[in-house]
Amino acid sequence: MTLARWPAWLFAALAAVIVTALLTVPGVGHAAPALLSQGHSAASSSAENATFPASSAVDGDSGTRWSSQAADPQWLAVDLGGPHSLSQVVLNWEAAYAKAFQIQVSTDNVNWTNLTPVTAGNVGVQTLSVSGTGRYVRMYGTQRATQWGYSLWEFQVYGDDTAAACNATVNSALNQPVLASSTQDAGAFPASSAVDGNPGTRWSSVAADPQWIRVDLGSVRQVCGVELDWEAAFASSFQIQVSTDGNSWSNLTQPMAGLAGNQTLTVNGSGRYVRMNGAQRATQWGYSLWEFIIHTVGAPPTTTTTTQPPQGDCPWVKSTAPVAQRVDQLMAAMTNAQKVVVLHGNGATGPYIGNTDPIPALCVPAMGLQDGPAGVGDSLDGVTELPDPTALAATWDVNAAKQYGTVMGQEFAGKGANVVLGPTINIVRDPRWGRDFETYSEDPYHAGQTAVGAVQGIQGQGVMAQVKHAAAYNVEGGASRGTPSDNVIIDDRTLHEIYLPAFQTVLTQGQAASVMCAYNQINGTPACQDSAVMNTALKQATGWDGFIGSDWGSATGGAPQLANGGLDMEMPGGAFFGQALIDAVNQGKVSQSTLDDMTRRVLTQMFKFGLFDHGATGNTGAVVTSAAHTQVAQDVAAQGSVLLKNNGVLPLSASSLKSIALLGGDAIDPQNIGGGSAKVNPSPAAVNPINGITKRAGSGVSVQWVAGAGEHVQTPDIPAAVALAQKSDVAVVFASYGESETDDLSSIDLQFSQNDLISAVAAANPRTIVVLNTGSAVTMPWLNNVAGVIEGWYPGQENGDAIASLLFGDVNPSGKLPVTFPRSMADMPTAGAQQFPGANDRIEYSEGMNVGYRWYDARNITPLFPFGFGLSYTTFGFSGLTVSAQANGSATVRATVTNTGSKAGAEVPQLYIGQPAANGEPPHQLKGYQKITLTPGQSQVVTFTVTPRDLAHWNGSAWTTNTGSYGVFVGDSSRNLPLTGTIAVTAGS
Repeated sequence: MTLARWPAWLFAALAAVIVTALLTVPGVGHAAPALLSQGHSAASSSAENATFPASSAVDGDSGTRWSSQAADPQWLAVDLGGPHSLSQVVLNWEAAYAKAFQIQVSTDNVNWTNLTPVTAGNVGVQTLSVSGTGRYVRMYGTQRATQWGYSLWEFQVYGDDTAAACNATVNSALNQPVLASSTQDAGAFPASSAVDGNPGTRWSSVAADPQWIRVDLGSVRQVCGVELDWEAAFASSFQIQVSTDGNSWSNLTQPMAGLAGNQTLTVNGSGRYVRMNGAQRATQWGYSLWEFIIHTVGAPPTTTTTTQPPQGDCPWVKSTAPVAQRVDQLMAAMTNAQKVVVLHGNGATGPYIGNTDPIPALCVPAMGLQDGPAGVGDSLDGVTELPDPTALAATWDVNAAKQYGTVMGQEFAGKGANVVLGPTINIVRDPRWGRDFETYSEDPYHAGQTAVGAVQGIQGQGVMAQVKHAAAYNVEGGASRGTPSDNVIIDDRTLHEIYLPAFQTVLTQGQAASVMCAYNQINGTPACQDSAVMNTALKQATGWDGFIGSDWGSATGGAPQLANGGLDMEMPGGAFFGQALIDAVNQGKVSQSTLDDMTRRVLTQMFKFGLFDHGATGNTGAVVTSAAHTQVAQDVAAQGSVLLKNNGVLPLSASSLKSIALLGGDAIDPQNIGGGSAKVNPSPAAVNPINGITKRAGSGVSVQWVAGAGEHVQTPDIPAAVALAQKSDVAVVFASYGESETDDLSSIDLQFSQNDLISAVAAANPRTIVVLNTGSAVTMPWLNNVAGVIEGWYPGQENGDAIASLLFGDVNPSGKLPVTFPRSMADMPTAGAQQFPGANDRIEYSEGMNVGYRWYDARNITPLFPFGFGLSYTTFGFSGLTVSAQANGSATVRATVTNTGSKAGAEVPQLYIGQPAANGEPPHQLKGYQKITLTPGQSQVVTFTVTPRDLAHWNGSAWTTNTGSYGVFVGDSSRNLPLTGTIAVTAGS
């Protein structure tokens, strides 16, 4: 039964009344306790999403709340800034409360003491008397009372208002992770020298303003003093600043001048990160500190050590020894506490969306992970907004994918990121999925080959690719994403033949450094705990040595389940792979060999990609786009656009045209990219269609625009669009729908009167062309009435110039559909609600292997446009099929492709294999393709190698090839395969 959530205003009102009553009870002979928690730093094991962060439970606003993921256990902790005596905890529960929880206290955020026995929560305000002392207080929930997570409007901790004294004799910065804006020489004057306790070593910056050095104290602490031991190159103006997240900073001092020698400052503030932020140098040199000492209230950070060797005594750095040997050297010097540092994020949202801490004592650098699959995301500027990955897949060109990936790799490297959170390679199972635009294809072979090109391009620039999301992640489901209702029910054969091959291909052929596991469950097991997928299919079956990281908050359950299931890195924090993982190893729940394998996988990729051989390069503020990059964006947008219909109206001729009507909101405010983690900011500003077309048409052609209707049009005015179309030589209507992470579409029909606009314009002007910008398939009730249709996907910032080049024939269309376009949703394999988006806590993959074109072929359903389809301004013919006998299990297929038209153009011959009916496979499946360019009359022989794996099927435990006759089909789409032959398999395997 689904529990209805009570409205926020009702809880807020009740909470205000109850809390006021509690706080106005007459005294009983002692001072009223002080509220200690409000406004302090809070952390949690997880958050349902960014709308419900941990900070909402300590903000004093009973109308905002923290909500966790729907899993056990979960916790919410608040840092009081220093140790306090505690007397009372008040929990204001939302309808999603705890059935069993405890209040716990800690002095170091590692070791916890119970202040209450196991207690049941209740909807509303719950007041508990406690007695204890500590700096950190948390609610630790072990059992939920509902199907939802844990949810608190407020978490209030009361006690004394006097904190412990400043510990001025201990340096809390000693050997802590440290970063600097620059170093004069990373080998001689690294940032770590300022926190190594050695007054004879120093950090020195480059000679420029401003510069900073930042120390990570490991957790939020009350900072009470700072000592700066300046070299002769000191600051004439600087401030001491503090931050809880390494991104937003508060000043602890006014701007002040430094001095050569020791400078001692008294400060007061709380934060995890402390930095000296220098605005002006006193000399011609940079800034230089022998030591940067920080004093805090209470004990020093638990990670502080004075027994480790100082940075620089690391023989594995810049070594020419093999990577495996360097990893062995480093791991031999690591404690388990140090190993887990590289296995989880530090929870900060800056400088990157994901960040790991460095280990200066062992010269282990930090890593930065950044979205996403269509370019540098997370609102960073100075980057290229590339076409969406669906447009890339529609090029059917591995070389284009490599160029696309190269641009990505160069820009991520320029921004200083080490790991690209992409590409997305999940199968397009249903065109309503909110993330269809950021993935490639409905076919695993096509998705895998596109991914190989993109990953090779990315990693060729020294940046790791993290392909995502393993596995069977094909529904967003809104608020249900990552909950128990996000449970994919799928048979093992379908999982191995449809949803895993693209991942295995990109690991074996593309050598991707990393994989991200998904939010969903697979047959009741969370994907990030699924050993059959992660350990067996991805690691063991491929011999892959990379690491698997979690999506943000997709790691749930517990350290043993995650580590034993095959997860290697938790993001964005360390709720499970910090102290909890150390505890699990100590308790024998996770073996030492498993921890070592996890660590080895991460370190291996760090060494392979040179993180130990060079200092940090690039920064988030750098401008990394270029003319060469924007040209690649334009080329991919043009090459990936698919000409679906043309009755001869295209290409346009500027010399014979006098007027063009551009209609629809997307002509001026286009849908260039989808939303969520794949969103990218254009730089410079995007070229919209009206500007690109006007420029290409020239001064002799009148180009006018009327919105008429569209997703971005507030008040549709179809009559005005019709009037302009009637008096124009040609009408071009732009239409779109938007897609975004977290939200699925309810329909694949155009919305906001766009179909009405197209029909009305087509009736007014027979030379009407429709340009679609959609993330996947779309219905076209007006198709028979228009002269031409181009599917441009989400074309990125060079939209206008790309579509102009296609309309006027500067580029001959060569894109092919990477997904089937159905005539209606009723024809789709996932038309039922149980299949998409799911019902009754299950998403049934009952269509089995019949995904995309496989379904339409198996059911003999005619689609609107088939997989692999795309027209050109020229024509092509296929002839001369030959199929060789198998040699060492492989056969060779050859076919001749001829340009039979009058224009140069590109074609994509496609190879499909059909297995004997007894094998139980779909009618035929893509196993090869090539993109070739031919001049008029030119022919070319294309060659395909059919491997034993291409003929095999999954038998439940292994890939098997049965004897029999296997069909060979070659053509230009899944429904146009004029060349046919057979391969006789006489010996099974």
